Amino acid sequence: MLRKLLVPFLVLSLIIVVSCDKDNGTDPEPVNEFELLTEVGDVYYTAYTTASGAGVNTTIPVVYDNLMDGNTANDPFIIDYRSAADYADGHIVNAVNISLGDLVSKIEDGIVPSDKMILNVCYSGQTASVATAFLNLIGYEAQNLKFGMCAVDTSIANTHKWLSQIATDEHAGDLVSEVSTTTEVHEFPTLSTGEEDAAAIFKARFSVATDWKISANDVWDNPDNYFIVNYWSEAEYLNPGHIPGAYQFTPNVSLKSDESLNLLPTDQTIVVYCYTGQTSAQVVAYLRMLGYDAKSLLYGVGGFAWTALSGHKYTNPPAPGIYDAILVK
Repeated sequence: MLRKLLVPFLVLSLIIVVSCDKDNGTDPEPVNEFELLTEVGDVYYTAYTTASGAGVNTTIPVVYDNLMDGNTANDPFIIDYRSAADYADGHIVNAVNISLGDLVSKIEDGIVPSDKMILNVCYSGQTASVATAFLNLIGYEAQNLKFGMCAVDTSIANTHKWLSQIATDEHAGDLVSEVSTTTEVHEFPTLSTGEEDAAAIFKARFSVATDWKISANDVWDNPDNYFIVNYWSEAEYLNPGHIPGAYQFTPNVSLKSDESLNLLPTDQTIVVYCYTGQTSAQVVAYLRMLGYDAKSLLYGVGGFAWTALSGHKYTNPPAPGIYDAILVK
């Protein structure tokens, strides 16, 4: 009889203890995944550098000197994101051909080392910039080869992409100096991957859907369809000017969660552009993982108003053969 009386008493006691524990805050608070990501992003997109302080972009002369210095210990692990056919036509020695869609699985498999600098290479530097942002955000050290294989050797298949873009220059006279401003504050996206640390959330949120990029023609033909971000300094936003209706966001400042990040809408497609599309690709990679519908304007202003730029411009690489010592062709 005593046992029958004790059982409900013990159950009631357990309920009371559990309830008290909850009241005392001993249960873990739900993870705010957005905040975890922006804690990392606030640092990276302010410094815009690797953990060791190296720049996030490098150039082919620097890579050439590194690979030719006789010290293989400081060589980067090179990932080439181009098609298998174009990789076979010519690539940097020891580069591994991986698709962007396979990057996370190659990281999980240990194929991508965590103790070496990762050099990301594509055609024009834009897809590689997406990979560079992602890798740095999850704790790797990664750089983008500026302008990709288009800066290395234009005798290799499909390395005339930049030359084709700057030849159009169709909107060089269409940039404006009128200032567009917005003060409307938006709620941040809610993320629910179920992961509890930033690197795991970034991996779960990383998407390689092809809609991360957009052409200049799409933006110029339908500017009202987009929230357009000019990712330049205010001085450059005014001169040489910007796409009509674009809002100026200052690099290394505006993307912080306590700055202008909340000015970005969650119910509209955001288009980010810069000089060459390489920085905007890094920005868009981050915004998409944060839950925004964001696209990078391919080739940046260099793709539609190259002559309007005073600097940060693609220039034709040297004659084919200059870098043959580090190429497999």
